[in-house]
Amino acid sequence: MIADSGGYQIANDRLQIKSDADRHRILKWIENTADVAMTLDVPTGPLISNPGAYQFKTSGECLTATLEHLDYFHRHREPGKVRFLNVLQGNTPAEADQWYDAVKSYKFEGWAFGGQLRHNFYQLCRRILIMADQNQLQNKHWIHILGTNELDTAVLLTALQRAINRTINPNLRISFDTSTPFRLLAFDRMFTLPTFETERMVMGTLKVPEDRLFREDKKRNLPWPWPSPIGNRMVMGDYCVTGSLNSGHFRDRLSEVLLAHHNLGALCWGVTTANRIFDVSSVNHSHKIGKSEGAAVEIIDRVFQTGGMADLERYKSTTFDRLRHSQKFDDGDVGRYWDELR
Repeated sequence: MIADSGGYQIANDRLQIKSDADRHRILKWIENTADVAMTLDVPTGPLISNPGAYQFKTSGECLTATLEHLDYFHRHREPGKVRFLNVLQGNTPAEADQWYDAVKSYKFEGWAFGGQLRHNFYQLCRRILIMADQNQLQNKHWIHILGTNELDTAVLLTALQRAINRTINPNLRISFDTSTPFRLLAFDRMFTLPTFETERMVMGTLKVPEDRLFREDKKRNLPWPWPSPIGNRMVMGDYCVTGSLNSGHFRDRLSEVLLAHHNLGALCWGVTTANRIFDVSSVNHSHKIGKSEGAAVEIIDRVFQTGGMADLERYKSTTFDRLRHSQKFDDGDVGRYWDELR
């Protein structure tokens, strides 16, 4: 069980930490709930996405507040109960460097990447190499990337974990999270099938085929149209039930649970399939799908074998700058859970 700590709520002005009592409440909830968890951080993303409404006005203010939270967690945690991941923030490379240098002295069990640069693979690999050089990864257990669900990012994170396991730490795990399967419900949408092309890999979505006709005997047994572990066992009558004639919806709470389960299963299958494709393509270095990502997979392995920052820099413009998230800032921790429907 991986738990977040409240940073997303702070970023959206739904949580204010006013005293040690607030920190204590969050810490104890985490220790009673999770196996792995983020430390309590103050995200920097809203300084760009919503600066006027954010209670913190500079990256330095976010960092100062985060250091107070880290100090409390470090002093009052129950050792060994939860593996804590020290969250990194920053809206620019300089801010990210300052943040990392300020928090690296806290000896937690792993790292979490948030903020504007969390999907930029040049910056991510750069940070990992710095960590390895400073012995900040060799005895860690976990790295978590906050708020991502893209198939191309999943493939690159698989390559990064394997490179770390081969050259730095054989026991380190990389994970990532997303709320897309559940947030899609608000748009009455479902995952369909992934699209795998030379220049892109994406999960398709369509509006759920919701209609009162699916409650009729002859149509209610039609199979759910898209594959997933639960979708393969569903019929349309499982989803379309008696609903409001005025709203146009013909579903109940169980329908929404089934849809969320389908979306989650479909996304996991898409991620697994993307990784299988890249495993086969990497054998002869022939990437017909996701060519830019394929090139990056090869370079990630090469860079970590040499361990050289110079090698990483050499491929920045020719390989890493061609990736999806390299030429623009992401939306920071607004996308910590909701990075989709673009």
